[in-house]
Amino acid sequence: MQFIRIITQDAHPAFFNMALDEAISEAVRQKLSPPTLRLYQWDNPSVTIGYFQKISDVDIDYCNKKSYPVVRRATGGRAVLHDSGLTYSFSSHRDFAPFNGSLLENYRVLSGALVRGLKQTGIDAEISFEKKRREDSRNPSCFKSMSYGEITVDGRKVVGSAQKRYQNGFMQQGSVMLNSLAGELRNVLGGREEGFREIGPINTDEKRISCHDLGRSMKDAFEKELGVKLISDNPAKFELDLAKELEAKKYSTKEWNFRR
Repeated sequence: MQFIRIITQDAHPAFFNMALDEAISEAVRQKLSPPTLRLYQWDNPSVTIGYFQKISDVDIDYCNKKSYPVVRRATGGRAVLHDSGLTYSFSSHRDFAPFNGSLLENYRVLSGALVRGLKQTGIDAEISFEKKRREDSRNPSCFKSMSYGEITVDGRKVVGSAQKRYQNGFMQQGSVMLNSLAGELRNVLGGREEGFREIGPINTDEKRISCHDLGRSMKDAFEKELGVKLISDNPAKFELDLAKELEAKKYSTKEWNFRR
């Protein structure tokens, strides 16, 4: 049986979260660490934008007023407001089955595990592998952009994910929206009115799930869906050291975050 490391953490600052994801991905792709699923949260409401996204999509003055850090991800996709939801990253080297296929094949495998985890908590999640074009396909919100492997509940997108490919592996980052953030995300993106009705939180008045319970369900779902054993662990010292360096020299700098 193959093994995957799972790292489950509480809240950390935005710049460090992105730095640690990259540090773990680097270690995994160099085979210094095993393929890794990281589940984590944020110490304050924070905004991440995609690698190719324009910073002008975000109302920086509003974010400064609200003390929302804005950080550019290494992965693609569009803007996400992180608050009370569960965020994940998954990193693998290219020789590890079942993640030795194409970008879309890897995305399909991970989406299947995510949906299974949601279903195990009683959430009636669905997945579609069709490309959907919408009138608001240019919306700067990650939860509004069209995507392959889109995960929805009652027709509303509840998981936003993006992937970065390297020659020796890949990293995928994503966020599961537990509570409604559509109104505040609209403010972060300059008060845009279009295209936010299809963003949906998982939690409702009738049913609520915690990050802790969802994380436990995801661990079980990944094991069953992938046929692997997940081993709980913490980041290695060399991963933490690299993360601190990346945080200082990259993710907390205007040169990186305002580059486009």
